[in-house]
Amino acid sequence: MLSLFGDITNIISLAVTPAFLLLGVMLQLRVLNNRLERISDRREVLEQRLSVSNGLRAALTHELSVLRRRTTAIHRALGTSTSCMIIVFSVVVTLFIDDAKHLKLDSLIAFLFVFAMLLLIVSFSLLLHEILLGTHSLPSTTLHRTRQVEGQH
Repeated sequence: MLSLFGDITNIISLAVTPAFLLLGVMLQLRVLNNRLERISDRREVLEQRLSVSNGLRAALTHELSVLRRRTTAIHRALGTSTSCMIIVFSVVVTLFIDDAKHLKLDSLIAFLFVFAMLLLIVSFSLLLHEILLGTHSLPSTTLHRTRQVEGQH
């Protein structure tokens, strides 16, 4: 009985690392979701302005196209983060199956973990891409410049 308890303790301690990784990915999902909500709110405001304003039509449509690209990047980041979580869960399950059935799944576990890391890298890269798109469309955008020019006339 003592050896079984030792084995399960070892497996649980091995599963702690993926659990911390899952916590980090969950926090990233929260950040991505918050950014998506902000983009959606901004899109609604711009679409409302577009329906009542003719003078700023070009600037508004440009900013809406930037928001569409940002939304696409966030959706892809959400997809890769979610896929990463599924793979990490698979790592934990495989660890327990490996121990219970005395299989030699070390290579599979390593492959799954590396694959999860690659998905996380892609997700963070997409987040960085979205941030760069967002910073290039800050108040110094065409819409803001158009308002300043109209105010000077």
